[in-house]
Amino acid sequence: MKIQLRFLKESRSQLLLFIFSGFTLALILFNSLLLALLSAGAAGCLPHIILKRKIEKQRIELAALWPEIIDHIISGLRSGMSLAETLTGLSLRGPMETRETFAECEKVLRESGDFARVFLIIKGRFHDALADQVCEVLDYARGTGSRDTAITLRTLGDFIRSDIAVRGEIRAKHGWIKNSALIAAAAPWILLLILSTQANTVIAFSTPGGVSVLFAGVCMSVLAYIWMGRVGRLPMTPRIFQ
Repeated sequence: MKIQLRFLKESRSQLLLFIFSGFTLALILFNSLLLALLSAGAAGCLPHIILKRKIEKQRIELAALWPEIIDHIISGLRSGMSLAETLTGLSLRGPMETRETFAECEKVLRESGDFARVFLIIKGRFHDALADQVCEVLDYARGTGSRDTAITLRTLGDFIRSDIAVRGEIRAKHGWIKNSALIAAAAPWILLLILSTQANTVIAFSTPGGVSVLFAGVCMSVLAYIWMGRVGRLPMTPRIFQ
């Protein structure tokens, strides 16, 4: 979540920079206020697209770490360590990307031993259904003293590995389709920018008819991009235990 907030702060500053740069550059190249405004709007969409991809990439990378985390937890429990010792050990032996999270969990356990707060920290940092499922299994095992916790975690880890592999394959295939659709949607506008270096093109699109064509093109491109994103989006597992 901290990384996502940092991305949001960066995107706000990038938004103004992209809009100003797009407007200024288009105004200099084409000497047309209308094309400059369109370029500024298109440039203003880039930080949002970049932000969504960064957050999605971060979420996928964190989810891919759960099999390794579960293996560490199983090893700790089977070696005779308590659940608290196993979780605190992840701040040193776990994946580098999650050590800060489990270091905070270690601090809470040493100060108060409040497992409920620890599980809330983990759920909040990972912000996905996988983290919720693992935390619920650990919370149930802690409350009942179940000896089958390692077996349950092993089964859950195998399921997570399988789910990650299937989603990765589907995501790769969808990526080709989405990229092709994105290129197809951007191609007319790239051609327009190239043709706009000629004075006749700028004059033609400065007329009421030209403005109508541009407005219709913008609306259709936006709708196509939104529809493309919805069609290519993988359904996320609902967070039942958040």
